Amino acid sequence: MAMKLRSNNLRGIWFWLKWILTAIGGFTLSVLFWNWLLLRQLKADFHNPQIAIGWMVAVFGTWFVTLIPLMKKKETVMGHMDKQDESTVTWWLIWISLTIGSFFLAVWFWTPFIASRFGSIKNPTTSLLWVVAVFGSWLVALIPLMIVMYYKVDKAYEDARIRRELKAEKFKDPVKIKAVFIEESKRRLPKEVSEKLKKTPQTIKGGHLITAILKDGRKIKNVFISRGKEILGVYDQEELTFEGADIANFETADLTSPPDFTQKIWLRLDGNSA
Repeated sequence: MAMKLRSNNLRGIWFWLKWILTAIGGFTLSVLFWNWLLLRQLKADFHNPQIAIGWMVAVFGTWFVTLIPLMKKKETVMGHMDKQDESTVTWWLIWISLTIGSFFLAVWFWTPFIASRFGSIKNPTTSLLWVVAVFGSWLVALIPLMIVMYYKVDKAYEDARIRRELKAEKFKDPVKIKAVFIEESKRRLPKEVSEKLKKTPQTIKGGHLITAILKDGRKIKNVFISRGKEILGVYDQEELTFEGADIANFETADLTSPPDFTQKIWLRLDGNSA
């Protein structure tokens, strides 16, 4: 029954395994308890339709009550999924229905078969045979159901993970910052400009975003100054066309319409592209 899993989430696999085993174990314990109480302690006649209906209500009622915390936990685990994965809940309902239906089919088949050939199932030996036949055939029938169900759930988790990563890509720029190395001496501002800039409120901690006014009259928008004394980056430029000493004055950048801070639009001048 080897299958190549699409997910390496061992914690998720362990959760679903515990969920399935607990669900099956809870149902089995419910059957054993009510069989013991009704058949052995109260000596109820199971051929009586009312007793049979009462048995089913008691068994499945007890089972579903014990499943409530498991269902809540399952919904919590599945809560991170996209709405497109709501079909997974439908698959769970189908799987539970088929699980219950296959059990009753095994009971319906083996009870009259064993009773007609080996006697009443109230006989200890016959009862043991009945349990082995019913639960053995039921578990065999569950194998393909478990394979299909696990594939559906695992696929839903993997698809949800892929969608989350694709959405995250919209907010993450995989392109590194463009960078060139310009000597610090060529990036350093004139002393008088630096002193004036240090008295200006910072755009971010340790930095100013300015429009540099050059000695030749040109204005270079969105120049990033680090520590009030050196040019660290320029916006939307392929190369540095001036030096720090060329800056005669500056204007603070208009932050009411800031530039696009996408990394690949900026040119960093210290050679660091990280």
